[in-house]
Amino acid sequence: MAKIAVVTDSTADIDKKLAEELGIQVIPLNVHFGDELYKDNIDITPEPFYAKLKDTPTPPKTSQPSPGDFHEVYKSLLDQGVTGIISIHISQVLSGTFQSATIAKDMLPDADIRIVNSKAASMALGLIVLNVARAIAQGADLDAAHKLAERLTDSQQVVFAVDTLEYLHRNGRIGRAQKLIGGMLNVKPILHLDEEGYVAARAKVRGKGKVIPYILEESVAFAGEQEVDVAIGHALNPQLAEEMSDALKKEINIRNLEIATIGSVIGTHTGPGTIAVVIQKI
Repeated sequence: MAKIAVVTDSTADIDKKLAEELGIQVIPLNVHFGDELYKDNIDITPEPFYAKLKDTPTPPKTSQPSPGDFHEVYKSLLDQGVTGIISIHISQVLSGTFQSATIAKDMLPDADIRIVNSKAASMALGLIVLNVARAIAQGADLDAAHKLAERLTDSQQVVFAVDTLEYLHRNGRIGRAQKLIGGMLNVKPILHLDEEGYVAARAKVRGKGKVIPYILEESVAFAGEQEVDVAIGHALNPQLAEEMSDALKKEINIRNLEIATIGSVIGTHTGPGTIAVVIQKI
């Protein structure tokens, strides 16, 4: 029987225990505070990261894993008897992670490795990875898992709000939301990931109190009547995430719901106070 492995990167923000239960291999990205380098969710976890982000005079930077990092994981899995690998990663336009994975794949020409550009980040990527891992656990082969991953990337909506566009702008991830910079006083930007995986403008709402109703309305409209998976990401604001969860449960037919803290790599670019909702059609 074929043994299929699932690989992703730390921007998926998947709970460590859940990743272990499903056999998901997570390759960390890097966070740089000046000369200090931290492996995402290994050397630094969200709580100390956000504390450090608040206090640091120099904004942190992020970097992708090297091709060697991927090669090491792929080779180890193959040596353990894995016959196929599906490697699903953060949007290609947001990070060089996909490129590193592709280079590593080319270093192992005899292996059946499928690299997937999720066109997503954080738990949007996480939901795709979890669904693929669960399908494999239920007997899906590599071709079926690959087709599922590709289908899921094109059937989700990601809407999120940030307290400020400063972090996205200074790290060069503002993408297609550039036009929101310098908006009106007390206006909160609502963003989304577009069909190519870029950060793009969605709307501007006046005041924090209108953020949740707007995201809820957009989520309900996208989900419609069908059963969906939902993920809520937050930057150390579990109460807000629970409020969103309770509101969504009343309005949407939910199969699985995941709540996750946005990790240090994504948090570098979005900053504290971020709230995100992913609706995944299944």
